[in-house]
Amino acid sequence: MTEEDRIKEVLYRFEDGGLISKDPDIIMSCISDTIVGIGIGEQGFVASKEDILRVFKAGLKQDQDVSHFLNYGRIEIRFLRDDIAVLCADVIVTAKCHENITKSRFSQSLTLAKEADEWKISCLHASAPVVTEENIEAYPLKFAEKTLKSLKEKFGGEVYAIEEQYRMAVLSDTIAFYIINFSKDIYEKCQLNSELCAYVEEGTRYEQFAREHVDEYVVKEDRELYLECFSLKNINQAFLDHKQEVKCEYRMLDGQQGASIWVVTIIRLITDIVTGEKKGIMYVKNIDGSMRQQLAMREQAEYDSMLKIYNKSTFISHVDSYLRQGNGTFIMLDIDNFKEINDTGGHPFGDKILISVAELLKGTFAQNAFIGRLGGDEFGIFLKEDCDRNQIKKYMNALYGYKSGSIIGEKEREKISFSIGIALSDGKNSFQDFYQEADIALYLSKHDGKNKYSFFEEDV
Repeated sequence: MTEEDRIKEVLYRFEDGGLISKDPDIIMSCISDTIVGIGIGEQGFVASKEDILRVFKAGLKQDQDVSHFLNYGRIEIRFLRDDIAVLCADVIVTAKCHENITKSRFSQSLTLAKEADEWKISCLHASAPVVTEENIEAYPLKFAEKTLKSLKEKFGGEVYAIEEQYRMAVLSDTIAFYIINFSKDIYEKCQLNSELCAYVEEGTRYEQFAREHVDEYVVKEDRELYLECFSLKNINQAFLDHKQEVKCEYRMLDGQQGASIWVVTIIRLITDIVTGEKKGIMYVKNIDGSMRQQLAMREQAEYDSMLKIYNKSTFISHVDSYLRQGNGTFIMLDIDNFKEINDTGGHPFGDKILISVAELLKGTFAQNAFIGRLGGDEFGIFLKEDCDRNQIKKYMNALYGYKSGSIIGEKEREKISFSIGIALSDGKNSFQDFYQEADIALYLSKHDGKNKYSFFEEDV
């Protein structure tokens, strides 16, 4: 056995005696007779074995139903001389009460002296456990409870922030929550209330896990937004900006082919007042019902309820907004002789024609187009690209190529046609400018026999 192994055995024995077996004889066997000094959290500085026994007995918890287990994180040993060494260790205490499991983590620093070929502790200091009720509950001794009370009095509500955020997460409609150490880029805790979310092992790299598994849990269209929002770069900037939280609404895959639900993931940002580490409590909430209701209300406000395309006000708003940052092309379509169609076929038939035209427009133009109903049988199409005439003609050929430029009505002999006016972008910065030019071009199409398209200021 190496000297380092022998020193580690002293650590293991000392922690077992104080936290697991709660045996004062084991504790005393690890302590040097010539104590330089030992700091035991809020219990203060002790300078003799008698002080250690007094503090230990006063700190015992009466928790017969709880079993404790020890694990260790990183252990570092430095030899100052052949007979003096310093040890620093990360100690994790796991407490199990029936089916409930909690953990407490703290840092332990020891100075050991070699006496008669045995290593003994001559100086000791332990940091307080991470200050949350869960960690305090897991800690086998009462020292941490006093630390929590003292720090709470000193710092006020700030020290209690982590526990409050735990409570907020657990009591709300949360389907999963995680604790993340952003300073170390690792997950520290995971609790799931639904199989929809990913279980993440303690110590897993935070950002790496997100990038490797986003395809399994987030709808394709929302993945870029998700990764950007929860990137370490964005999180660190949020800390610099003193933000309290970062959140993102997105669609989560629910395990069924192509199905998804709306969720919101919120990360409450905190700084551990003991260690100074940047941390976050991330919780995922199911907002599918409220989001779908909100989207339905938004659709009702923005869309023509019958045609499922933008209404006039929304269409104009989108065009004006886009023109502030780029160019585009405006196309105005009017159904030929629509008044006569309504008069002879009735309004229900007229509605069918309007629906057919709306579907034709949605199927003809790319997804980068705004399509809206400007009123009655008048439609607007705004292409978010500065098209030349050749490109526009390709769109028109596709549009008029549908059933030879006509939409067949209920009877084979009833053919419905439409006329179009087109205004190309030349520095226009408002919908109204586009509309006036497209309206003139549309008039040319109507005046020249209908069932055709015209460009503004182009001889037809």
